[in-house]
Amino acid sequence: MGADGGGGGGRKSSSPAGKPAEAARAGSLLAGLPSRGNFVSDSIASSMGGLPVYVCLHDTAPPDGQVIDTDTTNILIRSLQLSKQKNEGKDVGSRTPGESSKGKRSASRLLDGKNPSKRSNTGSTAGSSAHGEWASVFSELTLQSFTVEKLRILLKERGLSPKGKKDELIARLIESSE
Repeated sequence: MGADGGGGGGRKSSSPAGKPAEAARAGSLLAGLPSRGNFVSDSIASSMGGLPVYVCLHDTAPPDGQVIDTDTTNILIRSLQLSKQKNEGKDVGSRTPGESSKGKRSASRLLDGKNPSKRSNTGSTAGSSAHGEWASVFSELTLQSFTVEKLRILLKERGLSPKGKKDELIARLIESSE
């Protein structure tokens, strides 16, 4: 690795008198270079986060014909750009012709879509009678999985009192379905 052929990346076991000379030589190699850390420190933990720092004494230029291209864009900005491109690629197939890339869905797509996020409010009572029919079909385990709010809605549809604990609500629904 170094000029004295020390090899590995561990600490060298030399006499204490040799360390200042090595530090001075390393310091002369690094003189005038901008740095954020103390490259010639004897301690393991340096201001660079404790990582070992190596100084290359040979030419590090790439071989002839090899071109190294680096993207100078910040990695965070590059990541955001890539995710934006990926999202735009996904959205292209799902958009309708009148829909813009930003903002909400158009009303026509909301109505024509196969799976709208909200059910339309028809204002008829046909839906409430359907809920009443469903309550007679539910088993006790199914009713147990319902929320208290849903159980209260089912009880109100049957004209029963929605007050009480969950077990009482379930018992009332089962009694009314028999």
